[in-house]
Amino acid sequence: MHEYACPTIMIDLSNRVEPAQCGRLRVLASQLMSSETTAEERHVRCEARGSLAFVTLARPKALNALTLGMVRALRPALDQCAADERVKCIVLAGEGGRAFCAGGDVRAVCEAAQAGGSSLPDAFFREEYVLNHAIATSSTPQVSVWDGIVMGGGAGLSVHGRFRVASEKALFAMPETGIGLFPDVGGSFFLSRLGNALGAYVGLTGARLGAADLLYSGLATHYVPRAALAGLEAALQRCSGETQLDAALAALGAGATPADAASPPLAQRRDAIERCFAHDTVDAIVAALDAEGGAWAEETAASLRRLAPTSLVVTLRLVREARGRPLTECLAAEFRAAQRFMEHGRSDFFEGIRAALIDKDKQPRWEPATLAAVRAADVEEYFAPLSGGRELQFLRGTLHRANSPRPLL
Repeated sequence: MHEYACPTIMIDLSNRVEPAQCGRLRVLASQLMSSETTAEERHVRCEARGSLAFVTLARPKALNALTLGMVRALRPALDQCAADERVKCIVLAGEGGRAFCAGGDVRAVCEAAQAGGSSLPDAFFREEYVLNHAIATSSTPQVSVWDGIVMGGGAGLSVHGRFRVASEKALFAMPETGIGLFPDVGGSFFLSRLGNALGAYVGLTGARLGAADLLYSGLATHYVPRAALAGLEAALQRCSGETQLDAALAALGAGATPADAASPPLAQRRDAIERCFAHDTVDAIVAALDAEGGAWAEETAASLRRLAPTSLVVTLRLVREARGRPLTECLAAEFRAAQRFMEHGRSDFFEGIRAALIDKDKQPRWEPATLAAVRAADVEEYFAPLSGGRELQFLRGTLHRANSPRPLL
């Protein structure tokens, strides 16, 4: 008997339902769930249908934000899907119609780090990054359905997979500099591959990208209107290999395009982004924006001045240093930085979470408060090796080149 586990949510593959019988298929996990299954584990549903394995993030009230329990449920589920030769494709989606995944449960991580004595700040980032690497090195194609919000940890679950399907409801962002953190989950890796300036722009500003921008940048591989997503399963059944999956997704879109596909916002601003965000220091980027003039440049410069200065400097360095580095090295560097951001008294992360999610006054008091006050020696500490055997390690795996975003020419 073959089963998928999430980790105590069991899917019996010996009773696999063929595509023609799937119309009324209920989630097998709900029938086989152990009494010991935690609430967090129930937030991941796994289901086999014909040649497809469906994995659903089922925490809609929290916009499917990832918890450590969900990370621990996803890893064995995805591993077992990939190991089953009958599974030709993994489909990853979010429940609720509002979000694929709006990021990680950063408030819980913040509170654990602030209290001290908890393993959560280490375990959450460590296990999440290992999961990101496993997705990137999986030989089984993954189709992620971006039908709603995709932020932070949601990007890590999907961008490293082979296909990212955006609907007209897709909204992508890496907004971590606004909470005193940085774009992680391999963000330095995939942002650096968008192009020198564009990756820095998306990572520093937390710019929100709709479907047209996602296709333009290569972050999304296909566009399928929400109304057509009901046909996704039928379109993918019996596809074998990436070429057939690619063609099936393109056909499902039936030539549809986002409303602003003819002139995506990123394309309209591309020249200005190149002029302003190709610099290697945040100070130089802000100065270039000030010199650029115009409403977009003024608003972007003002936004950068409101974001956490240390986070901005660390983010730009991570993205710049990621150029040409393998994903494992990028994730290891991000893990070092993440653990330093978890040190209470050093990091703006706690203040960012207070202002955004606890008091919700939207008035963070960053320390230091300006870019000019950020000291190089302090920044270096975010990149220093971790002591006590805490460095992030990976099992060997080959990154499938097709999994990374297509860089713009």
